[in-house]
Amino acid sequence: MLISELRIYLKTNLSAPTVDFKWSDEDNEKFFTYMCEKYECEKYDNNSLQTNEIQLKIKQAFKEYFEPVGYILFKLKDKQIRIKVLPYKVEPKESVNLRPILEILYNHRDLIEYNYKGSENQISVPEELRAKIYNFVSKIDNEEINKKELVRFAVNQFFKLKSSDIVIIKSDQIFIKLFDTKNRRIVPESEQNTAANRFNGINEEELKTFHRDFFSKQEHKDFFLLTAKTFVKIYMLNKKIDNHTYEKNVFAYVQAIVLEQLTNTFDHNDDFFKGFSGYIFRIHFKEVFGHIANFILTEIAATNDYMIEFLKYYSLNIIVFDAKRYRVPQIETEGGLKWNVISMLSIVKIYVKVRTSIEDAKKKINDIHAKLQALHINGMPPQEYQNMLIKEKEVIVEEIVDYEKKLERFLDSSYLVKTEEEKTALQSEIRQIKDMIHVKKEERIKITEKGVQLNIIASFNHLTAEMDTYVRQVHREKKVLDQNEKSYQSIKYSLAKALTSKKVLVDEQK
Repeated sequence: MLISELRIYLKTNLSAPTVDFKWSDEDNEKFFTYMCEKYECEKYDNNSLQTNEIQLKIKQAFKEYFEPVGYILFKLKDKQIRIKVLPYKVEPKESVNLRPILEILYNHRDLIEYNYKGSENQISVPEELRAKIYNFVSKIDNEEINKKELVRFAVNQFFKLKSSDIVIIKSDQIFIKLFDTKNRRIVPESEQNTAANRFNGINEEELKTFHRDFFSKQEHKDFFLLTAKTFVKIYMLNKKIDNHTYEKNVFAYVQAIVLEQLTNTFDHNDDFFKGFSGYIFRIHFKEVFGHIANFILTEIAATNDYMIEFLKYYSLNIIVFDAKRYRVPQIETEGGLKWNVISMLSIVKIYVKVRTSIEDAKKKINDIHAKLQALHINGMPPQEYQNMLIKEKEVIVEEIVDYEKKLERFLDSSYLVKTEEEKTALQSEIRQIKDMIHVKKEERIKITEKGVQLNIIASFNHLTAEMDTYVRQVHREKKVLDQNEKSYQSIKYSLAKALTSKKVLVDEQK
């Protein structure tokens, strides 16, 4: 989840990646203000495993962001980032590491899945083979090269792909789409801005198959959340477009963001992805604008003046624009209930505040859970482990007592021994009992040494109590959220519907 959030942050807060990128003190302050709102600031100031994991994910996000233009020198210490972007020096076709990758593909060609998922124009290099390739690629240190593009180029070479074919490197496979441009209908200039050019001349069934086999549920979620957040951040929060500009350009803006994400993230085939961006935007239309509505409502909950003014437009009913009268879309439910900024605000403020509080509490619960797990001993909570030791010690103490009683009886009976043979046998028994008493006492000492320090048990109990507090908070606030859920969803649905509508001409003003 953190990686997804970081990708969204970098995409919506930094300028386009370039080799001359400068990370300023302002960038640094904004980034750690954002991180501290989501995670405890202390996690950047110590050397805990959790801290190191977070820092590695931060580095990974920055590395991915600048990967298209260069590799990075990255340092994070005491909430201070230092970053330098360096250009690649070797093109994939000139790489000394190209042949070894081709050999890996050739030597394991039996793993390759042709006619992937029943489509003759799809090939999959499955996870097992992908892992072999990236096990080699991750160790490349003899040249400065875009490793992702090197793999893509090697796949192109191995399968003898055309420039129109698509190579998509995913975490669980390398996906290849054979795209024959001969099957694409060339749309004439006269139809460029019509429904006929909806999918850039590509057959809808081909796009449907690609969407089904390529996009996972998590990719859906992350992709369209990022699309919506990017749109709101760029065009509403930064550019502060007016309602007229919004109505005129919103669909073009969103589809352009979708296309940019597809080509930057997956492959640079503009022809195919221009058609695919139109297809997925259409079938995920409600999802995208649901996210946009969510982001807008979050902003008005924070009393964003621009957003409040933007939404007031939908309460105007009739406006005059370019000397013509128009009926404005309303934020209205299917049952005819109309929402305006005033009626929305109280519900939205409560809902967003409680939702944010629950999200924060859940993050706290996850953090505490990780800390509690770190205090477990042999898979057990420290107090449970301590109780187990106490029981083991009690058993040993009882055994020592039994042996000591037995020893006492043997010593008492030594005065009754009459023969040397009996005496020798008795002394042997006594030595064995003494040895067992010594062994048991050693075991008792070792168990005592394993004992859990009181401060660890106290810390565990404190964290457990703290977690219980947050769990009760989530349970309590969930009730408040549920009470406002229906109204909030009504507002969100009605707003999303208004955001996808345009003002309608009523009549010409005389």
